[in-house]
Amino acid sequence: MIVHDVLYGSYEVEEVLATLILSKEMQRLKDVHMAGPAFLINSTWNETRYEHSIGVMLLIRKLGGTVKEQIAGLLHDVSHTAFSHVIDMALLNKSDDYHEQIKAQWIEESAIPGLLKQYEFDYRQILFDDEQWELLERKAPLLCCDRIDYTLREVYRYFSVPLQEIQCFLKSIKIIENQIVLESIDQANWFIEQYRKIVIDFFYDPQNICSYEWMSKAIQIGLASKDITRADLMMTDSAFLKKLKSAGSTEIRQLLMKMDRPPKYSICSSEEDYDIQQKKKIRFVDPLVRLSDKIVSVSTVSKTAKIKIDKLLDDSKKGIFLKVE
Repeated sequence: MIVHDVLYGSYEVEEVLATLILSKEMQRLKDVHMAGPAFLINSTWNETRYEHSIGVMLLIRKLGGTVKEQIAGLLHDVSHTAFSHVIDMALLNKSDDYHEQIKAQWIEESAIPGLLKQYEFDYRQILFDDEQWELLERKAPLLCCDRIDYTLREVYRYFSVPLQEIQCFLKSIKIIENQIVLESIDQANWFIEQYRKIVIDFFYDPQNICSYEWMSKAIQIGLASKDITRADLMMTDSAFLKKLKSAGSTEIRQLLMKMDRPPKYSICSSEEDYDIQQKKKIRFVDPLVRLSDKIVSVSTVSKTAKIKIDKLLDDSKKGIFLKVE
């Protein structure tokens, strides 16, 4: 199988990866949107978990990762629920990791163990500890393929960042002592700027905020009334939305109708009267850079980087307050 990606190019992948890509578990992710329910308000926010998962796999490959790590990268988001992280808000799960909490059980009950067994791979060893894969997953503020891919993919798609800039950044990546290290302070500062566009400008876009508010409330009502179950959350976005709409709840119907058009809103301070207040999970990056014979966090050698990171953290801690008409 030849796999094509706008960011990383085309690669011929091993049969095990091709088999997993064509599995129903991976194909489901073609209708699970990264932006969650915001897609219902703004149809251009249409990146899917499938695209991101393919991207993570290919980036790991590009950086020299093993087939096992590519498998882990391909399947790292396979247990995401419909509309991605909206379930975390519905369940008041501030760690944003519901898909990780259910991952092991969901995989055990899927076809994935059998598919991997055909190629003599142990699914437990590969899939149940992503942190063993040092390209795939690193704790913030370090860079990892997961964090890099969704940032690059979304700034390219939603903020029109030129592909040439993205390619320059990718060329600056080096793997040193199993860590993702950038060759220049300029590239590190560039990535911090791109990351801010996603975690502040995009995640806190009022359309995003409103969609999460309304969909999470609809899910809470549906779960409480037993019109939907947690098992239903493993449907595609389209199937789950159809199930929600068929619940017969006037309150759910009214909440979903709000997403038929962009909301009218104003951003206000916490001291003012507001309708919606949200604080997302704190996310920031502080890339490693190579300077002559040493590797350091860019914030320790660049005042510009330190200021950018501090501003991102400050804005994240404040969250957003909206007045909606």
